Amino acid sequence: MEQKVGDAHMLAAGTNRRNYQMDNLKCLLIFSVVFGHMLELFMGKNSPERVIYLVIYSFHMPLFAFVSGVFARYNPSKIKNNMIYPYLIFQTLYLLFSNQILDKDADMQYTTPYWLLWYLFAIIVWNLVLPLVQVEGMKKKMAMLLAAAAASVFIGFDEKAGYFLSASRIVEFFPYFLLGVYYRDMKRKAQETASGLRKEKEQPDYQADKRKKWLFKGAAILILGIILGAFVWLIGQNVEDIKSAWFYGSVSYEKGNYGWQFRLLSIAAALLWLAFFLLCMPVRKIPFLSYIGANTMPVYLLHGFVIKLLSKIKFFSFIEHEEAVALLFSVLLVAVFSWKPLVEFLAPLFRWNRQDFDRRGRKKIGKRIKVS
Repeated sequence: MEQKVGDAHMLAAGTNRRNYQMDNLKCLLIFSVVFGHMLELFMGKNSPERVIYLVIYSFHMPLFAFVSGVFARYNPSKIKNNMIYPYLIFQTLYLLFSNQILDKDADMQYTTPYWLLWYLFAIIVWNLVLPLVQVEGMKKKMAMLLAAAAASVFIGFDEKAGYFLSASRIVEFFPYFLLGVYYRDMKRKAQETASGLRKEKEQPDYQADKRKKWLFKGAAILILGIILGAFVWLIGQNVEDIKSAWFYGSVSYEKGNYGWQFRLLSIAAALLWLAFFLLCMPVRKIPFLSYIGANTMPVYLLHGFVIKLLSKIKFFSFIEHEEAVALLFSVLLVAVFSWKPLVEFLAPLFRWNRQDFDRRGRKKIGKRIKVS
């Protein structure tokens, strides 16, 4: 989760340049998460909202896993302080909220993550196994990716792998995380090669090659756009037959009444979405949006309380134009929960840092909030 939401995301170890492309992508993804949860509160079984919902779920968690892999570093201290610690805090808070506010009867336990906390739990596990999957050589990387993809498909046959320990989701979404890890390595090597060829900019063929590169990129975006457009159309044509749970990664084939072929199709679709967004996403800093992308953890962990409360009071049953309200409310939640003063004030919930609990540290945070 730290890789998904932390403030120190860099493209490669040892560089001080921020990866704004990934920040921009995370901004899009966190909005998709919030908006998708908002749609759950009022969408029908056969409605345009449900088509949007299924499209969102076809890419947002696989791509979040990929981004987490891009920034993954094996660091036991960060795993403990920035992942395990917030998981324990928010598992407790959500269970208390469920029992006291939502009038549920949930047991206080930490082996079955509450709702959206499965991803934080998965991030912990994925980071712990990093030393086992960081291999050298393209052939070894491909073999590891194929093995992870095969496991992602075969886990669907196991009826016992479900919500407990997030076992099913950890295995299903792990290939995207691993792809992110290897993508970072390949990107770094490509940049090192490019930096050694900077003198080529002075060559007469450089501008021509640059134009060819942009033409190729444009053609790739167009082709991917057409394919994904067909995919969206296919979902729209079969919206009544496609169950939302098929994208969740927590239901076996037998329980969900679907087959391994759909799992393969969903992997292919997610990879196409990934390629499309990587080609389209700006690599420069975008005011406000890049900042949100760098602070997705508070949004992810806090918006669930609001969603559950809106569900309890049946908020959308009193609202007309639900789609517009859901869209605006999602934007508001993303903006508020990534607001710098709030993020700094609630920092002790998201990471263990002794200074945050020190009286002097709290005073410093208070001063920054007043200034802001």
